[in-house]
Amino acid sequence: METKTFRRTVARILWGVLMVAALSLGVSSPSFGRPFRMGRIPDKGQGFGCATCHVNPRGGGARNGFGLSYEQMGMKAGDTYTEDLGKTDSDGDGFDNDSEFEAGTHPGDAESKP
Repeated sequence: METKTFRRTVARILWGVLMVAALSLGVSSPSFGRPFRMGRIPDKGQGFGCATCHVNPRGGGARNGFGLSYEQMGMKAGDTYTEDLGKTDSDGDGFDNDSEFEAGTHPGDAESKP
């Protein structure tokens, strides 16, 4: 009887460890979004913070149009906001990213226009 109780206890402990590990991995998913990148965009992240590049306003995960453009152009150019990135209309609203930043509108949201 003691062996059966011991096995159940060990199984519960292992199950708990696995659950904690799974939750930890889910919470700390890998992401390329880093706060230092906000200092590299024209408004320094003041307008929209992490949502400048990410769908989730807290950052991480899926990127919006501007975030995808930054990934394709800015990161490949040494992690900088380039002239080509500024001339790109990342959200497809008819205004380039430079115009959006100058007007204080969101370069990754087609509904936000100068």
